[in-house]
Amino acid sequence: GVGLMQDLRTKLPWYFSDLKDGFDIKVITTTLYLFWGAIANAVAFGSLLGDNTDGYMGATETMLATAVLGMLYPLLCGQPLTIMGATGPIAAYIIALRSLGNSVGVNFLPLYAWSGIFLSIFLFLGSMFSLSNAIKKVTRFTEELFSVLISVIFIYSALEYFVKIFHADDRGHGEALAALFVGLLTCFTALGIRNSRNGTFFNQWVRNRMADFAPVIAIGVGIGVAWALMGRYDDFELGFLEVSEDGITSTTLGTDVRPWVVDLGDIDGAGFGLAVVGGLFAFIVMYFDQNITVRLVNAREHKLKKGGGYDMDMMALCICTVLLSLLGCPWMVSATVPSLNHCRSLCFFGNETANTEVAEIDKARQEETSKKALQSIRNLMALEAGEGDASRMLVRQVHQEATNALENLSLPTGTGINGCLEQRVSAFAVHLLILLSLLFLRPILAGIPMAVLRGLFLYNGWSNLAGNEFWERIWLVITDPAKYPDKSYCKVKPLWKVHVWTLIQAVLLILINVLMQSPAGFVFPVVIGALHPLRLALARSGWYTAEEIEMLDSHF
Repeated sequence: GVGLMQDLRTKLPWYFSDLKDGFDIKVITTTLYLFWGAIANAVAFGSLLGDNTDGYMGATETMLATAVLGMLYPLLCGQPLTIMGATGPIAAYIIALRSLGNSVGVNFLPLYAWSGIFLSIFLFLGSMFSLSNAIKKVTRFTEELFSVLISVIFIYSALEYFVKIFHADDRGHGEALAALFVGLLTCFTALGIRNSRNGTFFNQWVRNRMADFAPVIAIGVGIGVAWALMGRYDDFELGFLEVSEDGITSTTLGTDVRPWVVDLGDIDGAGFGLAVVGGLFAFIVMYFDQNITVRLVNAREHKLKKGGGYDMDMMALCICTVLLSLLGCPWMVSATVPSLNHCRSLCFFGNETANTEVAEIDKARQEETSKKALQSIRNLMALEAGEGDASRMLVRQVHQEATNALENLSLPTGTGINGCLEQRVSAFAVHLLILLSLLFLRPILAGIPMAVLRGLFLYNGWSNLAGNEFWERIWLVITDPAKYPDKSYCKVKPLWKVHVWTLIQAVLLILINVLMQSPAGFVFPVVIGALHPLRLALARSGWYTAEEIEMLDSHF
């Protein structure tokens, strides 16, 4: 528990600041944006689980668990910028566990609940023994592959929805085209407005506010266009968000068929043994899903100041997982796409600053940096030329002092990230809105076209790919050499080594996706767990030098 105590000593002094800093305009814009994303995420994965578990774990369980546990997690965790939710890998594993239980004659819910209890034990041990420290040794090879996997799941889910509409017997061709149009309109409107941050119209403050509201504006446009189309044409209807009519106190199948509390005694010895293995494999998936997401959020490009708390995160996840398992609700982790979108929405760009003590600290640091830069310039001007070795020494001194001055003066400008509003309020508020909506706004939720939410899925998946070097390298093979990005991997010679490295990642990505959809999907966590050992084997294979490995696969 040494690591957990260290996390508490690091994070508790910031706790009041985490609450106070939540009263900012960015929290409002971010909450409104993430609310729709969280709703879409819960509905999509809830529907997927409902279809594959015969309704024993459906949209009702997923949405209520998202709301309640999503409020609890940011109050307990070490990194509150992450967003609790169902994820593709977790959903795929639950479906695989259900299939395995059916094949051996074990009831699903007791098997799931006991697997979750053992999973919680592994999470507790992981927190107490600081197993999350191992994730710090994981490099971009694994992290970015996993991030692309999440994006692929989002984009695939959205496209699958539109394809199914075109093949549905109860939908006309015009309705299918309209749904596709509304979804793409929502996606590209959000992308277009978000990119206005780097535009030329208005001033930077206005462009930043527009970009913050981009998904919310896009959702409003999508809903407006969808209802306009339905009002213009008779017998024309789009699919809507399904909300149960019996209230949130009822399960998907009804409490008479499927009560809220799982009967833990409805399992035999073989099922109990299977649950131990199920909990272990679930721990592998959750370990990577959780910690890679936190690593991506903690990346230095976001310029976070308050530190993380990996062991606190694992302990908070342990508590949430026990509750979810006993109620038969889907396990949840820090979802990659919502978490990254949450973090980036709270980032400050250009000359934006937060009115907090963190900003004051940054101001003091900038003043100190300016003094160092001025001193370096003075040292540069004070140097005098000499002869022979003295002259060569002068060249090195000039180079060093000039480098120091440039480094000290290279502060974030323009539209780059210069900080982030680190607080616990927005994550809590997002899930509070979901709960309030389920309680009081059910008719309004039922009027949201699913095409709009799937369009938001496309946006979330695509926007998550920004800055992912694996994704960039996929397109490098057809990129004009004169247009190569100024990245370290482009300096590896010969360039075919870069393409081979990318091909290995692409093959692994395809393998994981195919395995998730196969009858052997229960074992796909093993492949995820083997990613980093495979990366270490590549480093020792002799195909790449240590310098090439560093350029291809540096740490965040």
